[in-house]
Order: sequence, then C-alpha cells, then structure tokens
Amino acid sequence: MSNILEVLSQNIEVDKDKCVFCARCVDACTMDNLRMKLAPCQKACPLGLNCQGYVQLIVRGNEGKALEFIGKKLPFPGILGRICHHHCESECSRNKVDGEGVALRVLKRYLSDNLELVLEDIEPEKELDEKVAIIGGGPAGIMAAFTLRTKGYQVTVYEAQNKLGGMLSGCIPEFRLPEEIVQKELSLLHNMGIEILYNTKVGKDIPFTDILNQYDAVIIAIGTQGAKKIGLTGEKSENVYDALSFLRQVRNKQEIKVGKKALVIGGGNTAIDAAQTAHRLGCEEVRVVCLESYQEMPAYKWEVADALEEGIIIEHGWGPKQFIVEDNQIRGVVFKRCLSVFDEDGNLNPKFSEDETQIFEADTVVVAIGQEVEPGLDLGSIQTNRGFIITDSVTKQTSVDKVFAAGDITIGPKSVADAMAQGREAAISVDRFLRDLPIGFDRDPFASCQLDFEVDLSKAEMIPRVCPEKLEGEERASFKELEKSITKEQALMEAKRCLSCGEPYGKYRTCWYCSPCEVECPREAIKVNKPYLIR
Repeated sequence: MSNILEVLSQNIEVDKDKCVFCARCVDACTMDNLRMKLAPCQKACPLGLNCQGYVQLIVRGNEGKALEFIGKKLPFPGILGRICHHHCESECSRNKVDGEGVALRVLKRYLSDNLELVLEDIEPEKELDEKVAIIGGGPAGIMAAFTLRTKGYQVTVYEAQNKLGGMLSGCIPEFRLPEEIVQKELSLLHNMGIEILYNTKVGKDIPFTDILNQYDAVIIAIGTQGAKKIGLTGEKSENVYDALSFLRQVRNKQEIKVGKKALVIGGGNTAIDAAQTAHRLGCEEVRVVCLESYQEMPAYKWEVADALEEGIIIEHGWGPKQFIVEDNQIRGVVFKRCLSVFDEDGNLNPKFSEDETQIFEADTVVVAIGQEVEPGLDLGSIQTNRGFIITDSVTKQTSVDKVFAAGDITIGPKSVADAMAQGREAAISVDRFLRDLPIGFDRDPFASCQLDFEVDLSKAEMIPRVCPEKLEGEERASFKELEKSITKEQALMEAKRCLSCGEPYGKYRTCWYCSPCEVECPREAIKVNKPYLIR
C-alpha cells in the first residue's frame, strides 16, 4: 500500500499536448510544490523567450498564438528573426540527436513574415504621472521604452539620429536586415504614445543636467558609436574608412567610392559585414585580414560562411604593421605574423613576430577592430571605467540612484538580444525604484526552475534541419535580403524537430489539492488528482 507521500508526489498530471510551458501553474502553487523543468533553449536566451512554447504552438497549427507568445516578451520578432545570435540553438537538446538544434531564429522570422503581431495588452491599465527619459534609441533603449510604457509611465526617448534603431537602422547592412522591417516594428513605440525626440544629442543639444532635473528617472542606452583606431601613420588617408562610418554611409544611401581591391582589417561581425558590403559595391577582390584563427574569430560562423561563399578571402593570423601611402592614398598594408591573440587569462594581448611580414595591396581599406564609447557626454558624478558606465550587474543602477544604464555602454559591444535584455532589466529596476520597492529582490526568473534533468531522446525521429534558401547569381551581389523565408510546410517540419524538453511537475510532495494551478492554467493542461478519501 502506498504511503501518503508517494501519493502526493504523483497527483499532478500535465497534458503536454495542451501545455504551453508558461509556468503560470508554478507561480500559482500556494504550497510551493510545482517546479518547471526549464527547456535549455529558454535558459540560454538573454530575453528568457519561451522557445518551447511557441514552437509547440506551431506544431499544433496555432501560429497566431505562437507569434503572440513571442510578442509578449519580444515585440520585435522580425528583427531578431533575422539577426539574433541564437545561442538557444546551440543549447537545444536536439543537438544530442543529430548534431543540429531546432532552427528557432528561422521560425521566429517565419511567423513575423506571415502573420501580423497584435499585442492586445500593451495599453497600460493606468496612466502614471512619473516621467522617464531614455537616452538612445538603439536595441537597449527601445526595449526599455516599450517595457516602461506598458506599465503606464510617460516615456521620452532622446535619439541623436533621425530615426530609431541605433545599429539596427544605422550600420547592419540591408542585405541582412532590411530597413522596412526595422521601421515597421519600431513604429509600435510611436503608436504606444512614447515621445521620441529625433536629432537630439544629449550633451550637445541639451545638457545632461537638464535631463536629470526634468525626469523622475533616466536610462542611458547610447551604445558604443565610436570606432577604435589602429594608430598607424596614414590611417587618415582618403581611402581609409572606419567600419562604422563605412557601413553607415552605405546604409544611408550616401555615395562612397571603392576601388578594385578592398582590404578589411578585423575579425568580428562588423568586419564581415563591411567585407560583404564592399563586395556588393563592386570591389573585384575583397580580403579580410585578422589576428585570430578561424576558431578564434569573434564573427558568427554562419556569417563567415556567407562571406566565403561570395568569394571573400580571409587571411588568419596577421596584424597591421604599416600603411603604404602615396599621395594621401593607401596602396597597400604591411602585416606582421600574429603568434597568439590571448594571454593565459583569456584577455586580448596579441604577440607578434616582427620579422615575418606580408604585404597586401589595396585601394580601399576598412578598419574594423572594435568599437568604443564616443567621447562628449559629460555624465557628472556617474562613475565610469574607460568610458563605460559602471552599473550594478543585476539592477543596472549607476552610482546616481535615479540613473540606470543598459546595453553596450555598460559592457562593450555584445549581441542585439543581450542589449535588449539589459534594456528590459533596467526598465524593471526603474519601475521598482519609482514605486519605492527593493530593486534587487527576486531578479532571477529561473531561480525556482529545475535546470538539470534527463531528456527522453528515445522517441526522437531523425528529421533534417531546414536550411533557408539564399539569393543566387546576380541577385546575391545586390543589397536585397540575402536569406529567404521558409514555407509553411518547412516551418511545420522544423517545429516537429523540437523534443519539447520542459514541463511543470510536482517536486516537493507538498500538494494539498487546493487547485489554483488548475484554475490559472490558460490551456486547461494541468490536472490535480484528488485521492478518494479527500474528495
């Protein structure tokens, strides 16, 4: 005969064909019995997106609900459906079956391309009097603005450019992220009633002190708009560009002259973007030269693969030594062999052989060795380190209580998803600060989740991963979007590759059949079995 504890451990039933893995039942459990086995894809996502939920909704044929599911945490699915670094896919349990995770980024794009995102609950229940200023309309700023406006705050965004988006609309090439997608999704902020002051650079057009005096809280999200310099004689020659300026001019349809041979110095995503852009501008030979080996390159491997497919040459293990200059024009660059890139602690500390050199000819040079904080903004007493704002790692609060900071200005360049996630965390802190609540309490959304559990792979079918088609021929050399969307049939087949790892379950044997988990479940997916004597 089973004892009562064994009965209590088995009384929770979850119908995984109905469950959307939202964890509302876990939150509703008054006896602290339920826990969520968290799918590794959601844990890996900086934004905490419930990937398992929207993928399973695609499997069930409920694509509209799937997009709505995404939109509640990510109101810009078309943007991240194209440029997200999708670390979620690297952590996907599907890798243990056939070595390839579910194509989650591609599925996001499929939904956003084929359905209209309608967010019914973005209107604040109550308009609040408190005013919040957000300095910078890039990824961190737009997410912070969205989050605060949904809570009812009066939000003003100060944007130095004539449009929102930061790097999204300023530097990422159109063949990777079309302008119409960016502006379509960012129009949501205008529709929500957020005030956006364009062509307004804080520190130049309005003093930072005025912002502090006029608003109840401030979020600084200005990113890293400055380009690092190599520091060699000749770097200011007419045919030398920093990568950000180069990409910005092309994105803004400004005329830019390139020769037959383009040389890009750097190994990151910006360098690859610049190389592919030079190729599309008509350069006959485009060469990327970087310190790193292929494995060490910080550029995403799929972007490197695209560049190689287009005939772009990548030279590994070389660092610039000298520019060859004639009549204020670069004719070539002398490189020295890089023996190692990082020191024992993993910090960038390259070592070179001055004796082993190589010359690459060029009539256009693009320097893409990193980004830094653009000088000019006087932050007063806010503490900084090498131009980056020092914040609390969890709350994003600075040394001035009412000022918060998010995105690249605090940690240096990372991914768009990381910047958006920081913007949201800063907004949550502002909300708590203005309501006089502890801003650092209970900030880990996965603290009560089960992260280490066995995934049943026994019934996994071998289904090939979907590979979106790309432009070919002459179109490939244009600025048309490089990657195509997938079909409905492909999306369904890819979604079926999901092993649906996570689920809520009764862990602590403390259930006393009060049933709020059943009541709160939006899909009627959970059932509490009550023993006969209790009934």
